[in-house]
Amino acid sequence: MQKKKLKKTDKFLEIESKGITFSPISRNGWWVKLSMVQYNILLIFVSEYTGQTIIRFYDNEKKAVEFINFIINSSPTIELDFEDEDEQ
Repeated sequence: MQKKKLKKTDKFLEIESKGITFSPISRNGWWVKLSMVQYNILLIFVSEYTGQTIIRFYDNEKKAVEFINFIINSSPTIELDFEDEDEQ
């Protein structure tokens, strides 16, 4: 079976050229991946123990840092449950 090669869209190429991505780091049992496109921040966390994956997007650096600190200080061995942010 042949793999189809997907064509990169203009929007994808624009984001790829303007984006900055950093290598994942391990802190307190969490793998943390950070990517930035202009002033937007994409955070990806994966627990080394449970495999729980948390993905968050921020346009505010202060809120992103607060969330990073919250996750890093949380136990990676229990599954975190988040309320729907739209309901707050």
